[in-house]
Amino acid sequence: MNISDLLRTITQQIRSSNRCFLSTIQPVRPFIARLLSGTHYSPIFYITTSEEVKRKVFRQIENLSFIDQDEMIAIDVDFEEKYSGIILQKTLNKKKNLVIVLNVNELDRDVVELENFMSLSVLLEKGKEYQREQLIDQLFRMGYERQDYVREKGDIAIRGEVVDVYPPDCIEPIRTYWWGNILEKMKYFQSDTQRTDHDLDQTLVIPRDGEFKTIPLMKLIMEQARLIFWDDVFTENLHLSSIPQVISGIVTRENLPNIIVSASRPPAFFGEIPKLINDLKENKWRKTYFIFPSEKVELFASILNEEKIPYSRDIKKPSQIFLLKGFPVEGFILPDFGFSVLTTQEIFGKDFTKPSKKRSGSPITEDLVSSLQPGDYIVHEEQGIGIFKGIKEMVLEGVHRVYLVIEYAAGDILYVPIENASIVQKYIGSGDAKPKISRLGKDEWGKVKQRVAQSIKETAQELLEIYARRNIEKGHAFSPNSTWHKQLELSFPYIETPDQKQAIIDVEHDMESPRPMDRLICGDVGYGKTEIAIRAAFKAVMDGKQVALLAPTTILSEQHYLTFKERLKKFPVRIAVINRFKSTQEQKQIVEGVKNNEIDILIGTHRLIQKDIQFHDLGLVIIDEEQRFGVLHKERLKKMKSTVDVLTLTATPIPRTLYLSLTGIRDISVIETPPEGRKPVHTVVAPRSQKMIKEAIQNELERKGQVFYVSPRMKSLMKIYEELAMLFPDCQIGIAHGRLSGPDLEEVMEKFYNAEIDILLCTTIIEIGLDVPNANTLIVDPATLFGLSQLYQLRGRIGRFDREAYAYLFYPKRLTHEAQERLDALLEFEGLGTGYKLALRDMEIRGAGNILGQAQHGFIQEIGFSLYTRMLQEEISRLKGENNETNQFTSIILRENAFFPNWYMKQENERFNYYQRLLHAQKFNDIEELRAEIEDRYGRLPREVETLLKITTLRYYGKIAKVDTIEEKNGEIFISAPIEVLVSLNEKFRNSGVKGLLVSHHGKQALKIPFQKLNSLLRLFDPVVGKG
Repeated sequence: MNISDLLRTITQQIRSSNRCFLSTIQPVRPFIARLLSGTHYSPIFYITTSEEVKRKVFRQIENLSFIDQDEMIAIDVDFEEKYSGIILQKTLNKKKNLVIVLNVNELDRDVVELENFMSLSVLLEKGKEYQREQLIDQLFRMGYERQDYVREKGDIAIRGEVVDVYPPDCIEPIRTYWWGNILEKMKYFQSDTQRTDHDLDQTLVIPRDGEFKTIPLMKLIMEQARLIFWDDVFTENLHLSSIPQVISGIVTRENLPNIIVSASRPPAFFGEIPKLINDLKENKWRKTYFIFPSEKVELFASILNEEKIPYSRDIKKPSQIFLLKGFPVEGFILPDFGFSVLTTQEIFGKDFTKPSKKRSGSPITEDLVSSLQPGDYIVHEEQGIGIFKGIKEMVLEGVHRVYLVIEYAAGDILYVPIENASIVQKYIGSGDAKPKISRLGKDEWGKVKQRVAQSIKETAQELLEIYARRNIEKGHAFSPNSTWHKQLELSFPYIETPDQKQAIIDVEHDMESPRPMDRLICGDVGYGKTEIAIRAAFKAVMDGKQVALLAPTTILSEQHYLTFKERLKKFPVRIAVINRFKSTQEQKQIVEGVKNNEIDILIGTHRLIQKDIQFHDLGLVIIDEEQRFGVLHKERLKKMKSTVDVLTLTATPIPRTLYLSLTGIRDISVIETPPEGRKPVHTVVAPRSQKMIKEAIQNELERKGQVFYVSPRMKSLMKIYEELAMLFPDCQIGIAHGRLSGPDLEEVMEKFYNAEIDILLCTTIIEIGLDVPNANTLIVDPATLFGLSQLYQLRGRIGRFDREAYAYLFYPKRLTHEAQERLDALLEFEGLGTGYKLALRDMEIRGAGNILGQAQHGFIQEIGFSLYTRMLQEEISRLKGENNETNQFTSIILRENAFFPNWYMKQENERFNYYQRLLHAQKFNDIEELRAEIEDRYGRLPREVETLLKITTLRYYGKIAKVDTIEEKNGEIFISAPIEVLVSLNEKFRNSGVKGLLVSHHGKQALKIPFQKLNSLLRLFDPVVGKG
């Protein structure tokens, strides 16, 4: 028997009824609903007992696509959304292959009536003529609110010929392009990147607000449904009082047919891949469909190939084993019909979730968070430190130009053409002190740069010696991954995000090289750094090497120990933890075990690097948050790290670590993509208020959650405890701080983890390492006593799973400027994946600090962090003998109007942002992508913008050709460059058929070109340089 037989059996049981119960195990019911959706029974309404079951059923239906070939629609109606009823009715009009999943408690709702609602909506069609201004006014009357950019549902934005609108029933906002009153085209776009996705020919824009006619949802269901599944709604476990009155009189268990399908749950393998493989070899499974996420399918396929077990990926081909892609919740066995479905739940005991899509965005560089604002200190490479006053547009000799305005000492003003803005950077010093403003036309700045340059030369040589020693040292080249590695990878209960996967590849590549690894993994809190450490540790142990994992706190060391034990429990790996939770006798046994090679992985705090710890054969050191260790600890670490592989994990790199990463001295892997279901933490910054504190805690307790209450001062804890005990007399309040004994602290933490404590009042001891899924409210009081990276780490304790989380940062009435900036930055970077950017902003607020030792502190203060690092990078490149083309800059001086007109791009910060991005374009493709983005967001390019993009392309050509200046003088073009470059260019130009070039003595050595047209210049360089 097969799936066709199952379908026949079910339809016979349903008979002519359009309502029925399903008597079979839970995972089979969605399977049957999907099976029937391809028949005349569609649309099917599937009614569940709860919201949790509803989500599971929906996902199960969505991911059993192997049973049908037609496109099928599954709808999970979210009635928290205002217009969900409209979406449901519009979907019902499609009828075919449709399953709608509802929660029984939703059935007594009313929904907006579709026909009445549509009469109040606006139909937009591509190519049709409208009265555009009247249409926009109508959208305002429908409740749409004007914004600079569309971000939320109900927003509208108008930019010249482009109008963006976000209808409440759409998944994505819509961009419309106009030519006068003609609607030329429409596209969906992403609200975060503002880039368009795909075209659409017509769309209905529904009202955002208003009073609308409604109908009962149950009436709609009874009219539209061809089949209704009541899934356990009337079992003995569900009290009749909880069933909406609207259905209790319509349906009872007695008056509906029962679909009975004999089924059972597969046995659980709990990650025992060898047992599963053995069962498959012995043919203990008849026709079996393994449905895994695509990455896991490939891993499992490679294991089956190694074991020479045949399988098929095509269900039409004869086979006993099928490997298919999907994310179903659970598997099942249908013995009467001769097949089974197995998922990751049965194989590993855990449900796999779909990965997040990688967010689009700019690469991480200093410029990302260093955009200039009026009033910022600014460094001009040739003129020194001044104050940025803004951008100014002027017309000089008939040419429209855009300038950066910089004020220097004595009120002198310097106008820097926007096309030369790359020689200007935002000033970041080494502390709180304000920089000295330079004087224009004086030689002071040149002398300062000479003095710094000499120091940089010495520093670069020192750095390169360290780098060179690391390169020539021979470490252990670890073996390639074995089948056990694949089994460990297969058992990871998530799908690796793209950048997490790349980080794993980077680490494995480093470890298999004879050069000792020194890699930094930078990723936000909860973004999967620990899994990378586990894979690296396992690789080391498989080669007979020992691993040391160093954590900054006792709590984090315990957390790592539990995580490593859980992930590696199916393998013969011996793991121990050493910290102050361990007794003297236990510590003594661990020390002996490490020395005698009886422990493979030792996890611990600074206790791990004390002199009595002697490893038998150490191969890998993993350091979590290295910046939190003191100077003495770091000196001991240096000795431990000399020839072993080193992996460092961090969420917010300290400036020294960050600096070394940015200048290429240290290898770095960045993880930006959040785990599936992860939501940004809602952050509230406010003056301390007992009322707000009470409301925040009460809201969390009402949803059966727990609260972290963090105060940095030990002396404040008891006072806050008394306040909380008065506000919440029935709550269990625990206190945790560093002065508690090991056993007492462990007991408090264990109780909080097990939800025996409602509110944990603590110091920063919880800053790193405590994962409590049920704790999703954080109160920091006062937040002003913490650094930015500390606040970020604290906020990372909550929102680690799929629940909404809230962080309240309270401050006293009076705030220092630095404290205000710090709290503002945390609000600005409320989203996911911002730890790396916060480290950069932290540098701006606190200063770059002691980047390369105290000796460099003053030099960074004198010229700023950005210029210092650029000079250091250039010196390192010079000493390495590398060609440092990235800092080659070609100045373009042409009598052309090249700018963003105000009418085309209204926001000054947006115009400045695009000027900066054009200046920093490194490749021809970067320029073309910017062209497409600008046209996509703002509409057809005006002539001035076209010219600006052409000049940017010419500057790129000049950089590749090593040209200093391309300048128009008296109707002729002069190309200035070193003489050897000019000779080479002259020959290439002549070979490409260009005539009339002359060698001129205009200032520097230069080529004189007897024409000035920009297009001609581009044609001249194009065959010589290429687009690259």
